[in-house]
Amino acid sequence: MKKQRLKRHSPQQQKHYEREARLQYGPGVVNESVARWGSYSQARQAEIIAEGEAIYSELADVMQQGHQAGHSEVIALLDRWQAHLRNFYEPSLDVLRGLGQLYNSHPEFIANFQRLHADLPAWLERVIDEYVDDLETAELERMLAEDEQRAQRLSQ
Repeated sequence: MKKQRLKRHSPQQQKHYEREARLQYGPGVVNESVARWGSYSQARQAEIIAEGEAIYSELADVMQQGHQAGHSEVIALLDRWQAHLRNFYEPSLDVLRGLGQLYNSHPEFIANFQRLHADLPAWLERVIDEYVDDLETAELERMLAEDEQRAQRLSQ
């Protein structure tokens, strides 16, 4: 099967997704996203869309090569994905994990990602989940190290 491009959302679909996101995440994140997007020129919006399409296409490619969570190419692409999301909002770890789940549970997202590869939605959910686990572990380790340094300073 020839890999297709992701399908772009119509303005009506976009409004529907915004409403769903407001209900799930609250209006703050969605309003921030709408404001950021509206602040970009059409040329910048086109660049952002192209970058997102490239990231998902490259993720499908590394999946087809058999790479799994923890592989350096997968991590690099998920780092790019997370940075790409910052064009819209600052994604918390919960939001990142939720997106991975959404990609493999929402029928429209499933169908769109399956345009790139039939197995992509489930694979994305798995690798994003492990990616977020690793980010959480790194954050906990950083916090514990700070606590230890603080305790050492206080004991001197």
